[in-house]
Amino acid sequence: MASNERIRKYLDAGTVLGQVSRGRAEEIVRELVNAGDIQRGQAQEWVDNLVERSRKTSDQVLELVRHEVATQLNRIDGKSLEAIANQVADILKKSAEAGRSATKDVTARATKTAKGVSTQASRTAKGVTKQATKTAKGATTQAGKTATRARAAATKVTPERRHARKKGAAKDATAKKAGEHKATSKKEPEAKKADKKAAS
Repeated sequence: MASNERIRKYLDAGTVLGQVSRGRAEEIVRELVNAGDIQRGQAQEWVDNLVERSRKTSDQVLELVRHEVATQLNRIDGKSLEAIANQVADILKKSAEAGRSATKDVTARATKTAKGVSTQASRTAKGVTKQATKTAKGATTQAGKTATRARAAATKVTPERRHARKKGAAKDATAKKAGEHKATSKKEPEAKKADKKAAS
């Protein structure tokens, strides 16, 4: 029973779709030799047989597929194939046009957005420059007013200054009177001398 299973495995390997490699065939035959189902002397013959049988099966399947494809192609009308090809070409053309149109729209939008951003930046820069100029003028005007006030405050006559000025003027007047008095005192003796001379 076990022997039959191993031989069926060998036969199944020969009928699989696709060729059995020589390495896989040798592995299967080695299992049969180890199990005692075949003799060592026959091993190489069995490997060659398994590889050949697998190749023939693959060729038969391939031929069957080719035949079926050729049959199906013969059933298709050449005109309908041409119509299908034209439809595919139209779809591809429309797809390309849609892609170009989308790219054009995106480019136009990007250009418009860039122009808008540039214009807005220019306006903002002008506004900032105008505001800075206005602020600078205001600061200059304010500084001039402050300087004028400071000069006025420096020259303003306060009650204390008036009092100091009056005191100074009074001192000057006193000093002037004292000077005149001294001059008069000096002149008196000279006048007296002149009177005496005249009397004699």
